[in-house]
Amino acid sequence: MSYSSFIRMTGLCGIISGLLTISLSVWDNISMGALGSYVSLIAMLFLLFALIGIYLVNAKQLGKPGFGVFLLTFFGAGMWTGHGWVMAFVVPVLEESAPAILEKPPALLMTGVSLSLYPFFIGLILFGILLALKGILPKGAAILMILVPILDFIPYGSYVAQPLSGVAILWLGWVLWKEKYNKTAAYGGS
Repeated sequence: MSYSSFIRMTGLCGIISGLLTISLSVWDNISMGALGSYVSLIAMLFLLFALIGIYLVNAKQLGKPGFGVFLLTFFGAGMWTGHGWVMAFVVPVLEESAPAILEKPPALLMTGVSLSLYPFFIGLILFGILLALKGILPKGAAILMILVPILDFIPYGSYVAQPLSGVAILWLGWVLWKEKYNKTAAYGGS
């Protein structure tokens, strides 16, 4: 597989992740329960591949600090994917056999959620800032990446954050898939 084909494949992963993330707004509003958890998990798995392509086209411009930010974002997304797996496969079992655990979750469980969520959110903000500054991919999509974690901490902001995150990833994926990014800056210039 050529480098260009790989980048395009990661772009397709971004498109799929973005569409699934946008669709989660619908799932949440019609209370599809477990189905929404499966959709979220699949979206996160595709996001991991999309993040690789997003980083690779920016790698030369981002340098070592950018690689560190990418790792934070990627591993945060990976840990949040694990949270999605628990929501899809463990929580339904606990709801049936041990609902008291879910009514008042143990401190260790809540610590695990925090340790998964915060690196991902901090990574998204920093990665979005770097992407916006470098201008290889659309700045608008990078700005949406920055806004998503911030909106999640504002009352009712999560209703907007989730579809916006889907739009950002869909947009970035589309640009990678169609190879419409600034290739001169990505591969040649500084």
